[in-house]
Amino acid sequence: LLPEPEAFGMHQNAAITSAQAETATLFRTILELLPRQAAGGGKSREELIYEEAESILKKVPKEFDMEEVKKKFPLRLDE
Repeated sequence: LLPEPEAFGMHQNAAITSAQAETATLFRTILELLPRQAAGGGKSREELIYEEAESILKKVPKEFDMEEVKKKFPLRLDE
């Protein structure tokens, strides 16, 4: 569990900024690990990047249906 930015006296947008920085670092690392030139007949750099991005997206969980979650896990006992 990660504490919210407010716990450290930071604005709530700090979490967004942090997530954007982590994403940029992830993709920068992917780009650095890819070969600079594709061998003859191989995939282009852009194709490799696209495939890696698709692979990452497949691993990202789907968004929760918040209404369904609220029904299954009410915040109050009388709900």
